Amino acid sequence: MPRGFFVEDIRQKPPVPAFYHLGHRKVEPFVFKRSYLQFIEVVLDREHHRVFFSARETAKDPFRVYKKSWPDGEEVVVYENPLGPFRFLLSPDSRMLALQVMGPSAWPILAVHDWEGNKTVLLGQGFSPDWSIDGSRLLFLQIPGSLPSYLAEYRVDTATSTILLKEPVTEAVFANSPDKIILKTSLQAKKCDEFQIWDRTREMFLPFSVGPARKSSKHCLCQREINAFPGHEFFYFKESETGTDFSEQTVVVSDAEGGRLQVLSHDVWNPKVTPVEFATLAIGDDPLAVMSADGTGGATEIPHSRFIRYQK
Repeated sequence: MPRGFFVEDIRQKPPVPAFYHLGHRKVEPFVFKRSYLQFIEVVLDREHHRVFFSARETAKDPFRVYKKSWPDGEEVVVYENPLGPFRFLLSPDSRMLALQVMGPSAWPILAVHDWEGNKTVLLGQGFSPDWSIDGSRLLFLQIPGSLPSYLAEYRVDTATSTILLKEPVTEAVFANSPDKIILKTSLQAKKCDEFQIWDRTREMFLPFSVGPARKSSKHCLCQREINAFPGHEFFYFKESETGTDFSEQTVVVSDAEGGRLQVLSHDVWNPKVTPVEFATLAIGDDPLAVMSADGTGGATEIPHSRFIRYQK
């Protein structure tokens, strides 16, 4: 199976999903057997030689999740929801879909769907789902009616979820083990708006990634939008001097202990950044560029491409 990820080929009118081959360093056409009006997610499952994608065929159809053997297998529906558009997060073992459905509520409705067993477990209002590296647990922020949000964990083996902390939490992802979580509690955000790492086995909260200037002063930086690369060996978040001025907001790429691998200036990553495989980051838009997590080798531009966009 090739290494790569899906982009929109903007040479086509309208733009269509295409595959960026990291080995060949070029955008390659990808053929769908059906015609689709809109796409939201297109994800490569390299281990099982297949693709999962969410799309709808006409404006009157509901959005559905399809699976398709690589590269030209039949497109089989594994989930659909008439309530509205939704995103999905494929579990590392590809057995489960973490769904974020945008319905009439102000916040998404989260659910876990076992597509082989055709079973869905509703998790209620929430956001920011994140799978553990073995696919056995799903971390998410639950909203019980209204804000604030609370840190919750869904376990696949029992099909149950539990609130992990009494203190409200604004952001969280698993570290490189389910026993460690990178997070920011509401209390921490008021004291110093920086991420901590929670060691659940030792019940300890420690600073996660402190910049060089912070070590020599008491000035706290503003850190937002923590995300994990697939495999949870690398992470990235946005950082700025204050919580109101984002014009110079940088992107910090770190390892699982918070060690800083590289810092991307605002003009380099803007308007978007996201990991696209274990150690590869995609940045910018129209055109995109890719680089390694540690920044070695520089950035490679992907001409005639952009992130897949859902147009309402």
